[in-house]
Amino acid sequence: MKIADNDHESIELHQNMTRRTLGGLFAALPLLASVPALAQTDQAATNILRSLAPHDRSPGRRSAPVTRRVRTRSSGVVQEIEIDLSRRVEVTVFFANDSAALRPGAQQALARLAVALRDPILADQRFLIAGHTSQDGDYDYNVALSQDRAASVTNWLMGYGGVDGNRLQAHGFGPDMLRNPRNPFSPVNRRVEVIAITG
Repeated sequence: MKIADNDHESIELHQNMTRRTLGGLFAALPLLASVPALAQTDQAATNILRSLAPHDRSPGRRSAPVTRRVRTRSSGVVQEIEIDLSRRVEVTVFFANDSAALRPGAQQALARLAVALRDPILADQRFLIAGHTSQDGDYDYNVALSQDRAASVTNWLMGYGGVDGNRLQAHGFGPDMLRNPRNPFSPVNRRVEVIAITG
């Protein structure tokens, strides 16, 4: 009789342990599912960091600075700044058609950018948030739209990304810096870039 009781207790203990193990596994599944996304975010932020890091702080960087002086407008004030085109990254941000309103998917890309911009390697660096358009449409309209879109990204980075606004400057280039000059009407020319300000 005692042997039967011991067997019964052993089976019951095994069943309880199995339930707990499976319950813990099912509870952890949503967390496990998010691990690749977290790793991807970390890797994307690391890639952004490498692209924007100063030459003396980026191991293995072979490119030399490619500086250019540009005139920007901020709050009605025109100023000339120097940017380093070898330290830039394009951010895939989608906007509503003919609008500066960010589409829902934009937050993921901007969150990765914010992580990189808050890294100590970039903590003392300033960046131009540059909006670009194709040549399709009116020039002045495109410049204004690209400025509004650059401002939307800058505002998100400050408001939600925790990036100090003194480090960011929004500027709309319109169609003045085409990615594909051979096809000035191509959609690839419509983009937002982050470019290091060096002077």
